Amino acid sequence: MITYQKVVWQVPAENQDVVIATLVALGAEGAEQGIDTVTIYQDVNQEGFENQIATYIAGLTALAERGLAINSQPISQERLDSSTFENEWKNYYHASRVTNQFTVVPAWEDYQKVQDQEKLIVMDPDQAFGTGTHPTTSLMIQALEAVVRGGEKTIDVGTGSGVLAVAAKHLGVGSVLATDIDEEAVATAQANLALNPVASDVTVIASDLMQDVPQEWNQSDLIMANILADVITPLIPQVVPMLTADGYFLVSGIYDDVEPAIEEALESHGLTIVQHLNQGTWHAFITKKADDLIND
Repeated sequence: MITYQKVVWQVPAENQDVVIATLVALGAEGAEQGIDTVTIYQDVNQEGFENQIATYIAGLTALAERGLAINSQPISQERLDSSTFENEWKNYYHASRVTNQFTVVPAWEDYQKVQDQEKLIVMDPDQAFGTGTHPTTSLMIQALEAVVRGGEKTIDVGTGSGVLAVAAKHLGVGSVLATDIDEEAVATAQANLALNPVASDVTVIASDLMQDVPQEWNQSDLIMANILADVITPLIPQVVPMLTADGYFLVSGIYDDVEPAIEEALESHGLTIVQHLNQGTWHAFITKKADDLIND
């Protein structure tokens, strides 16, 4: 049976984004925001899990030493078995309007549309692959709303829960290939895609970034990635040759501290930032090949 260590920190609402960004950068695979709390769940079966929690505490201590008003020591820790863990998710996860058009709805919740044009994304959440309600997801869906015109050949790198692939299909893109790094992630995405008939034709494969993407996906119109900041930089040179001359690369998962470096990496590989979106401490970029903009 999988067992998790639930770790809770007391964090004022205004500091939660930077704390979550720090925890994610240090290896956390998701976090819950509560009323003045941030919570993570660490799989105790993973080798060195206690050292990992110590790493989180050290990272938050560094933030406190820089003047952020937080206590780096957890206010509580407890062990949860897998069944208790699943119920914990349901206590925190409810339908959430992530953009003007889109609402993310948990599979067990009976949600009725507020507006006829509202688009629903049904998710069965998983701690490892996200609930689809994080600010970076909202930013990426906003970016999709800005660029999709219909029929685009699309790749979703690091699909996680599959939420962006579903959003893209709702907006009218054509064929979609979704990738993630291991088979467990692929299974999670496939299960969520099955809950959304609009995304029934999305293909999901295991691939380390774009290394195992088949050649027939070369010359894609749209590539998107909402992933950890430390793997965005190695992804960028893989993306550029796979795009059409006028294709878009949408990227998020970027927090304040790394935003300048990501911007520099994009531009150094011939991508021009068309639009910079941000929400709190999180950032997303809509980019195109620089030579296409010159030709325009």
